[in-house]
Amino acid sequence: MFEIVLNPEVYKALMILQARQALIDSPIQRRTGALLNSIDLIVEEGSEGDTYRLVFNDYGLFLDEGVQGTLSGRTGGGAQGLQFRFSGRFRMIGGDLPYGARTNIYKFGLEPRPWIYNAITNMVNAATEAIENDLVDDIEDVIVQTIETATNGGQININI
Repeated sequence: MFEIVLNPEVYKALMILQARQALIDSPIQRRTGALLNSIDLIVEEGSEGDTYRLVFNDYGLFLDEGVQGTLSGRTGGGAQGLQFRFSGRFRMIGGDLPYGARTNIYKFGLEPRPWIYNAITNMVNAATEAIENDLVDDIEDVIVQTIETATNGGQININI
């Protein structure tokens, strides 16, 4: 009996590439590349199968969902439908952005720029296609091995 075992690590790089491409194709402007470079896929083995976790810098979720500012803005426009907002009870956001940009985000929020749903869809489609192609090759190899084993390396002639 032959067994075909797929290694999820083989498909990890392909899936990360697809998630990064979804971010590149999104309306999010790139500055430092920190978000793009933070995208990773963690494969966890479990008793009921493998689990894949797409991870990235926290602000990738804020960009996907949007953040409501203290004066206006909207949120909940991304894959998860989560609601983020500045309450006005805390100091303005920090970071490397110029003061004017931080003030604008604090008051008027961030418009949702969905990219996570496309990343997941692209990952699933690419992995499914790669697995299907690999399975065909693996099954073909098993059939050839089975025939060679059954005939002790000989040939089988099939007359139609």
